[in-house]
Amino acid sequence: MHEASIALSLIDVASEVLAEHGAARASALTVRIGQWSSVVPGALQAAFPACAQGTPLEGARLEVVTVPGVGECPQHGPVTLDVTRGLRCPVCDTPTPTLLQGDELELDALELAES
Repeated sequence: MHEASIALSLIDVASEVLAEHGAARASALTVRIGQWSSVVPGALQAAFPACAQGTPLEGARLEVVTVPGVGECPQHGPVTLDVTRGLRCPVCDTPTPTLLQGDELELDALELAES
């Protein structure tokens, strides 16, 4: 399950942010995950608590915001893509090879715990 390694990476990044702000712990973090990112949100949420043990993120709540896929159709401009249809315009079925959003995996917010 590669979500455990992703959880560890998020914990590393969040720990660096905590250190930069002189904070000891976080109570929550929000992660933006694109539908096209190959990350399974439920698996990441399941792996997070075990990965966070012994870190400043232990006990923190992991919130996931799902980012829909948006492609650039040559005829219709930006269109919301359906993962089951692939990179094709939902209006005209034209290939939309340019993904404008939906492959994100980023730490969006970090809530500092009160001391």
